[in-house]
Parts: sequence; C-alpha cells; structure tokens
Amino acid sequence: MTKAEPFATEQIPDSERHGHPRSQFTLWFAANMVLAVMVSGFFSSLFGLSVIQGLTAVAAGTLLGVLVMGLLAGIGTKLGVPQQVQGRGPMGFYGNFLPITVLTIVSAIGWTAVNTVFAVIALQMLIDVPFFLAAISIFAVQSVFAIWGHNLVHLVNKIATVVLTILFVVISILSLREADFSLGVDTSAPLYMGSFAGWVTFAGFFFAYVMTWTPFASDFSRYLPRNTSHAKVVGYTAGGSFIAMVWLGSIGVVVSSFAGELDAIPALAQLTGSWAPIAMLTVVLSTLPVSAMNLYGGSLSLLTIKVPVSRIAGVIIVAALSLGMTLLMQTNPYGGFYDFLSVLAYLVVPFSVVLLLDYYLRMRKDIAGSVADLFNTGRRINWGFFAWIFGCLVSALFWNTTMFTGPFASLANTFGDLGFLTGAVASAVAYLVLYKKPVPSGMRMADRPGIIELRDNLEKGVSKS
Repeated sequence: MTKAEPFATEQIPDSERHGHPRSQFTLWFAANMVLAVMVSGFFSSLFGLSVIQGLTAVAAGTLLGVLVMGLLAGIGTKLGVPQQVQGRGPMGFYGNFLPITVLTIVSAIGWTAVNTVFAVIALQMLIDVPFFLAAISIFAVQSVFAIWGHNLVHLVNKIATVVLTILFVVISILSLREADFSLGVDTSAPLYMGSFAGWVTFAGFFFAYVMTWTPFASDFSRYLPRNTSHAKVVGYTAGGSFIAMVWLGSIGVVVSSFAGELDAIPALAQLTGSWAPIAMLTVVLSTLPVSAMNLYGGSLSLLTIKVPVSRIAGVIIVAALSLGMTLLMQTNPYGGFYDFLSVLAYLVVPFSVVLLLDYYLRMRKDIAGSVADLFNTGRRINWGFFAWIFGCLVSALFWNTTMFTGPFASLANTFGDLGFLTGAVASAVAYLVLYKKPVPSGMRMADRPGIIELRDNLEKGVSKS
C-alpha cells in the first residue's frame, strides 16, 4: 500500500497472488452505487411501465448482465491477466486493438466524464466553486487512487461500501416520500411501445449498463490465487453488482413519475428536500471509486494496444482526456456523447460473448499455452475478431438510436430492443463456425523463440501451483 502497483498488463506471478473472492463483492458494489443507475430507473415511467413491470425489468436485465460479468471475472483469476489482454486470445494481438480502443479506452474516458460532471454539479450545490477547479480537484483524487492501483482501489471500495450504504439508505428513505406504488401502465407515455416491448427495452438499459463493465471484469480479480473457486468469484462479483444496481434502479423506478421530468441533480435535490446536502455529498463521494476504476482500466487498455507509456503515465493520459470531455459535457452530461456510450454497449455484447466462448472452448484446455499466446505478436489477427465484427453488424440492423437507425428497428415496437440478443447470437454462431478453422498465414506468423520460452516457463509455473 506504500507504493504504486508495480504490475501492468503482464501475467501476475503466483508469488504476488493474494486476497479473497469476497473482495469482489465490495469492489463491484461500490462501483455501481452511483447516480447514473438511479437515473436509469427514471425511464420506467417514460416507457409507460407499471411499478411491477419496471421493478422486474431492472432485476431481469441486471441479473443477466452480472452473470456474464461474474464469469469473466472468474476467468481473470485463472489467467492472471487483465480482461483487455484476454481479448488477444480470440481476436489476435493486433486484431484486439480495435475493440479495446473503442470498448475500453473510449468507454473509460466517457463514463468517467459523465460521472464527474454529476459530481461537480453536486459539489457546486454544496460550495461556491468554479466548474473547472472542482473538476480538477476531483480528477486529482481519482487519479491518485488509480495510480496506486489494485490494493488501494480495493481498500477505497471497501470503505465506500460502508459509507455509501449508509448515505444511500438515507436517500432511499427520503426518496420514497415521492414514490407512487400504484403507478399503472400509461399508454400515453412519450416512449410507450407496448408493455412487452417496453419491458424488454427497459430491461436492456440495465443489461447494457452492466455489460459496459465486462471488458474490465478481470482487472481486479487477476491477483486472486490461481486455485480460487471460480464459482465464488462469480457469486461475489455478480452479488455486489446485482444488489447495488437493483437497489438504486428500483428507487429510480418507484419515483420515476416524479423524477423523470427533471434533470438528474435537481431531481435528487427535490427528492431529498432539506437533506439535499447529504445527497449531494453522496454523489461526489460515489464518483471517486467508480472513476478510479475507469481510469485504471483505461490505462491498462492503452498498454494493451502498445501505447509506449507506463501504467502511471497511462492513468494521467486517460484522466487528462476525460477531464477535457468533462469540460465539454458540463452543461449536458446526458447529451450526444452519452448516446454514443449507449451504442458502445451494443458493441460490447458480441465482444464478451466471443471472450467467454473462446475461454471455455479453447483456452482453458491449455492455460499455460493460451497465456503465452496472449503475448505473441505473431498471432496478428484471429477468427474471433471476425465473429465480433459480424455480431456488431447484425446487431446494428436492429438499432434505433440518434446515431443510427437500422432497417429492422421498427421491430422494437413489437418485441423490444433486439440489438443485444441478435448481436450475441450472431457473434456466437460466427465464432462456433470459425474457431476451429486453420488461421491463414497472412493472419499469423510463426512463434518467436521468446514466446516458446515463455510458454515453457508458464507451463512449469502452472504445474507447481
């Protein structure tokens, strides 16, 4: 704890493995105790859903997402590498550059900016401080946590779990004064598309929110001992995420008829009345752990695509870019860039599906050899890259966003948002068709001697553990 984390994207050696899987609970609980989750619940009334429909949609969408999240976190324990590096397995060393750049670097910059804008606006309601100065101060704290890395982030999130639980209990009790449990189906709602279609689409909000975390799932589980139970990692990761998101998402649902008409911070202030300063402090504090994790993951992503910087320099670069985005978004955190981040969720689903299939069908049969392959630049591009692209293209046919409308977008009015399901199925089918096929010579070079030596060393390490 007295020095910054020395490791970056390399495999964590067994001598440095430590911790208990229950640390994944507090990590992901604190990461999801943020205003953005509650705000997502506000959309329930806009879709014309009843309270029961809204609550069940939150639970269903979240559950499906956290199970994927938990499985990927467990894989990190077995491989000992960040999720971004694992992507080299199915994608290839250079084929992995595109998804990591789009799905993790851009996402880390954007989500840190969105959350920090909320934090600055909340801070300004507590004290008279210029936006730029407040943003700089918040980024300084977030960056220190990310620079010190794994152990400090886990400690901060353990503390945040206790603090945020107390604060959000207060907010929940106060917010429930505006709850309308009798709210029924509203066919005149602005986004009404039918009960079933609206339910599916609203559930997709929460599924998508969790899925945007999946490219970072292994970043904080890779230090766990190699023999840690995969099931326990899945359970603690999924449990922490599920409880936090269902808690805040459900509060958003039951107050959506009131809060959905306001911007996020004014809505929270009105919900909590004279206790608004406590609510604003909660928003500020809740931003610190989640943004530190985004900055940390963003820095690992830069190293994964071979940007020639250290992990610490990577944190500073991602923080600087996110600060610039924060200043651009200060008057409209849920504007155009938020729409872009939502589109990224469609692209994440095929990526995570391919990663899961590649691990269970190929990598886990030879862990040592598979980890060595992750650092083999001769594996330029692999079939998983094309499976991911195919999944994204099929998904896009069903998008109905401000950025792009697919030719089958109108089906959402009957069946709900089909972009996630079709992307997952298409990428899975494409991977199953392609993954056993020989890789053409233009996509792969012969193993370099260093890789052969690395594979031998890893095999010895696995046999000793």
